[in-house]
This record gives sequence, C-alpha cells and structure tokens, in this order.
Amino acid sequence: MSKEMLKNLIELVPEKDIDTLYRVIIKFVPEVIPEPEELEAIRTGRKDREMNGTIPHEAIDWD
Repeated sequence: MSKEMLKNLIELVPEKDIDTLYRVIIKFVPEVIPEPEELEAIRTGRKDREMNGTIPHEAIDWD
C-alpha cells in the first residue's frame, strides 16, 4: 500500500472518528528524546507561568 492510497483512505473516515484514527496513527511515530536544554526550558517556562501567571490576548497592546 502506498502513502497516497493511505491518504485516500483517510479521506473516507467520518469526521467523528478522526480523533480515534489520529490516536492510532500517532502510536507509530517514533518519539524524539528531548535534549537537556529543552527540558530545562520547559521547567523554566512552567515555573515562570506558575509565579507570574498569564495575560489574556486582549490585554496585549499589539500596536
């Protein structure tokens, strides 16, 4: 079976079942082990968000 044939089969899946199909397919994608710097950046971001919270999009002056 070709990738193109698989893509065409996915097109036939009802919208309500797409999430289930996604969960099945994602199990076949190999995981990438994060680098130590990436893990540290995630920890730093979580700590900052915990201490400072977030602000809503509407509160930002984009101009």
